Amino acid sequence: MNLELFNNLRNTKENNFIQNFINELSKELKKGKLNMAIEMKEENTLYQVVDKSVNGIYLKNTKTNEIFEETNLPQEMQETIENDYILRYKNGEYVFEEELTDNFFDSLVSMKEYKEIQEQFINENNVLEIKPYTIFKIETHGKDYSILSYEDKTIKVPNTLIPYFADEGTELKYEEGEFKKIR
Repeated sequence: MNLELFNNLRNTKENNFIQNFINELSKELKKGKLNMAIEMKEENTLYQVVDKSVNGIYLKNTKTNEIFEETNLPQEMQETIENDYILRYKNGEYVFEEELTDNFFDSLVSMKEYKEIQEQFINENNVLEIKPYTIFKIETHGKDYSILSYEDKTIKVPNTLIPYFADEGTELKYEEGEFKKIR
């Protein structure tokens, strides 16, 4: 690159135009990022903390599974929350959901126990024989088990194998040995 040309350009009125253009573009990009974060927030919706960043935290919308960076949080909250904590967006602010967070942590099982539950479920229900593109719908969501319907059949599934934030009416697919929410 010819640096002399760049130096000459820097000293002209065109430089002001370019600098103003860059400044305006930066402002618009920042607004877009802010607007995107605002659009991601839904009143009375639960969000799970998935990671911390330099500017804030990454949150996952538990309905849509969409992840976004939230940079508008009180410093005290940023310092106290950890991964997998549950927050609710209510009245324009995030509120820590202590009981839901505790329930979520209580629902976690060891990998060994998960594999045992998964293996028993596969053996008892022949789920691997079901077509891979089958859509399952949660009909009832009990304390330990959920009833899923597909085609004209139903199947009883341990809640350990169902995504934690899935509830009645949620559609799932069975993929790679586990049930996943359909977006």
